[in-house]
Amino acid sequence: MLVPGYNVKWSQRHTVVALALGASASAAYTAYRLYRYHGYFSRAGIRPVSNGDSDFEVKRAVDEYLQFHYSTQQEVLPYRHAPKEALHFIDQLVLLCERNCLALQDFTGEQGQVTALDLGCAVGGSSFALARAFQSVVGVDSSAHFIKAAQVLQREGVLAFTTIEEGDITATRLAQLPDDVDVDRVKFLQADLCRLPKNLVRFDTVLAANVLERLPDPANFLDQLSTLVKANGIAVLASAFSWSEKCTAKDSWLGGFYKKANEPVRSLDGMKQHMEPHFDLIEQEDIPYLIRQHARKYEWGVSCCTVWRRRRDKA
Repeated sequence: MLVPGYNVKWSQRHTVVALALGASASAAYTAYRLYRYHGYFSRAGIRPVSNGDSDFEVKRAVDEYLQFHYSTQQEVLPYRHAPKEALHFIDQLVLLCERNCLALQDFTGEQGQVTALDLGCAVGGSSFALARAFQSVVGVDSSAHFIKAAQVLQREGVLAFTTIEEGDITATRLAQLPDDVDVDRVKFLQADLCRLPKNLVRFDTVLAANVLERLPDPANFLDQLSTLVKANGIAVLASAFSWSEKCTAKDSWLGGFYKKANEPVRSLDGMKQHMEPHFDLIEQEDIPYLIRQHARKYEWGVSCCTVWRRRRDKA
């Protein structure tokens, strides 16, 4: 949702009041909600106005993910000639989870709650989407700022964020949860994705979307999955394999490099080395995604999405 012409100075309450005096009742209420919920955002520890680059970058990262997870198609990509299939990245991943999770196909109720773990959940869009089908969802991210934003959305249902239009020109939008999401099914947790808490065990489905290439130790992350997924459960992994030494030392990359004999090592092959001892690869699909940078510039990518079925341990 876009609030036209609303260049917010969050520290100044009179900005909202002045807008309300000259607006319709509905617009005034929207302005009030923006002020109120941005107050929650600030109290969550995410500062909207920065005195330093690090705070600015944190706020911008949270805004970009709120936009990626919650904006409408018209808000993100209003152009007629555009790769609009890339706007459904999260929905496509959740569909992979639902289609391949055997526990969701058990209509007897004998298995109890069907559970999902969303690793690298960011601001929670995929966790809330999973909650439509899964009775219990745990979203985990290493960023306290992302988790706090997700928790504000869970509590309030709406959260303001800033989007770049052109240069220094910005607009304020609202991230809003769909009405059909049961937020009580979701729990958020901040944790190191390479060293997850020991009590996170035996989920029916584990989703990890575009996190492998951002981890310092992706191999250790994959090795943890055998303890996180139930027998016959699934792990759904998505990665564009965009390796960078800023996130991962090169000797920890799963692929994207040459062996001594000038033989290329592909990341999917590296994944298989860690997954195949406990999992069977049952589905593979290339799914595009689109991240809006400003009104006329986007990042388009394609993630290699794999679905792995956990085998039963041998007696």
